[in-house]
Amino acid sequence: MSIGAFDHATVRCPQLGGEVTFGYCRILEDGLPFRRALVCFERSFPVETFFRAILTEGTFGRCFEREPADRVGRLLTEVDAARKRTGR
Repeated sequence: MSIGAFDHATVRCPQLGGEVTFGYCRILEDGLPFRRALVCFERSFPVETFFRAILTEGTFGRCFEREPADRVGRLLTEVDAARKRTGR
C-alpha cells in the first residue's frame, strides 16, 4: 500500500465546514496527520490500520493518543502566538 493510496477519499470537515481530502488531513499538522483524521475517515477505509502501518508507534501516539486542549487553552495559545508575532 502506498502512502498516497487513500488521498482521494473525501469527507465533510466539521471544522472547516466543507469537503476535504484525506491527503489534506494526512499532512495537515507540520507534515503529520490531523488528530481527528481517525474519526473523520473511519467509515471510508481502515484509517487506523493505514496510519499504524506508515507511522512509528511514538508518532502515532503523539498524533492520535494525546489529550486535546480545551477551547480556552487553545484560545490562550493563539493569543500568545499573535502577541509574539506583533511584538506586543
